[in-house]
Amino acid sequence: MLLIIVLGFVIPWLTAGYVYKRTPKLFFTVAPFAALIALILNQLGIQIGLWSISPSSNIVLVDTIFLDLGIFTISAVWFTYFLYYKKKSLLWVYPLFVLGMTGVEYIATLIHTLSYHEKWNFFYTFLMYLGGFIIIHLIIRKLDELEVYP
Repeated sequence: MLLIIVLGFVIPWLTAGYVYKRTPKLFFTVAPFAALIALILNQLGIQIGLWSISPSSNIVLVDTIFLDLGIFTISAVWFTYFLYYKKKSLLWVYPLFVLGMTGVEYIATLIHTLSYHEKWNFFYTFLMYLGGFIIIHLIIRKLDELEVYP
C-alpha cells in the first residue's frame, strides 16, 4: 500500500504544484470531475470483477482512493494544462496521456499491484482512458464556453 501511496498519490501531487502556481482554477474545476470519473470507473471495475488492486484492504474504496485522488486526477489536470493553457495539438496530447496512463497500468501489472481478470485487457484499458480524457476534454470545452477560464 505504501508503494501505491507514494507513486500514485504523493509524487503526482508534488508535480501538481507547478501547474497550481500557473493555473489554480484547474484544481477547482477539472480536478473534482477527474476524481469523480476515476472513482466511479475504478469502483465499478473492481465491484464487477474486471480487475483488482494488491494489496487489498477490507474496505474496497481504500484500494483505489489514493490513485483516484492522485495520479488519475493529476493526469487530467496536466492534460488540461497542456491542451488548453499551453495550446498543444490534440494529436500530441491525446496519445501522450492515453498511452502514458495505459503504460502506467502495464507497469502496475508487471509489479503485481494490479491484476486484470479474464474479461479485461489492455485494449479495454486504452479505451477507458480514451473515454475518460474525452469526457475531461468536453468538460473543459464547456467551462471555456462558460468563460470560466481566462
